[in-house]
Amino acid sequence: MEAFVEKHPQLVFDKRFAQIDREAESERKLVRSKLTMLNIYKALLLHDGPITKFKFSIPGLVSCDDEMDLIVLYLSNKGVQDFAIWFHSLDHEYVYEMHSSLFSALHLISLELQGCEFTPPSWFEGFSKLTHLGLEESPLPYDFFENFLAKCPLLEYLRVIDCDGPPDKLQIVSPSLKSFHFAGPLKGISFKGTPLLSFVALFLYETSTHDMVALFVSIPTIQVLWTNGGFLKHLSAGNRNVPTRLPSPLQQLEVLKIIELDFDSLEQEHVFVCLIMSSPNLRRLKIELDPNMLDLENKSTKTEVSSIGRLLEAEDCTGPSNCLQHLREFIIEDSCGTQVELDLVRFVLGNAPLLQRVYITAAYNLSSKKVMKFSMEALRYKRVSKEAEFIYPWVDKDI
Repeated sequence: MEAFVEKHPQLVFDKRFAQIDREAESERKLVRSKLTMLNIYKALLLHDGPITKFKFSIPGLVSCDDEMDLIVLYLSNKGVQDFAIWFHSLDHEYVYEMHSSLFSALHLISLELQGCEFTPPSWFEGFSKLTHLGLEESPLPYDFFENFLAKCPLLEYLRVIDCDGPPDKLQIVSPSLKSFHFAGPLKGISFKGTPLLSFVALFLYETSTHDMVALFVSIPTIQVLWTNGGFLKHLSAGNRNVPTRLPSPLQQLEVLKIIELDFDSLEQEHVFVCLIMSSPNLRRLKIELDPNMLDLENKSTKTEVSSIGRLLEAEDCTGPSNCLQHLREFIIEDSCGTQVELDLVRFVLGNAPLLQRVYITAAYNLSSKKVMKFSMEALRYKRVSKEAEFIYPWVDKDI
């Protein structure tokens, strides 16, 4: 083992190193977990060279705080730069409380944590070299976004997924930040002091009224936006005066991806149309409707055009004002076969002169009869692009 570890500055301990039997008795799981952690610690002690990368991800481990503390303490003094702990506990309520020595690892460039309580001690002065931070299912202090980010001046990538603790209204101030990914309950967010921010992914579970104009004005450099229907509700809640276009267009936005869309709300439809009309340089548009939209299709069979279809038809998309003049790809994932989707396909085909591909996949519970009816109807629509290729059904592909 000594000869092996001395030659590897990058160490990865995952399920190939050890596996914990989920069906085993509690005492046996505990013994197996302890032995696994001690073997990792032994491997580290035998390592005489530098350790620049350490990644740990062993599903099924049970309580092993003391052993993990020893590992974190050891690595914090070894100049580790890329550090990741994905703690997959069998007990979903168990969270490892991160040892304070981690916050003295000043060489850190990348830090990824899952299932770890992340609370910087009072003496923590910051990670001056950190560029990448990912936190998932990790309790955070209330002032994390306000204080911690200010102590990481070079941070470029931040991902916070399902983490308890922060307030429900956030103000992101991070001068070097280029990518921000957040999922969880949130009632308010603003970006100030993020001049380089180009990628934003917001998947919200709770909503409230928010000034959508002020939000997008604060991120003029955004190039990619991934979000969900909850975000549209967040922008439209209680607001029936959504503008047709933003006063400051999203000039750099090239990719727009929205999942869990629910067009049973007129306000949400207005926000969707506003985003499309305010993005003159859009290259890729990907949507996925909420599965409940199948019910909406049943409600809308009596009308030839959906409400969003009428909203789109009312917009001027000719000449320089054409918001789809640069669109290359239009994707509908898990199609519900609704009139809403048909109206979107018709709008895109009729207004995107550079369109190359239209990809559509059917929802797993969509009947073959509806699949055929939808595809035949969509194929009839006029295309302004001679290069447009229509693919239905389509193998999933992440934009």
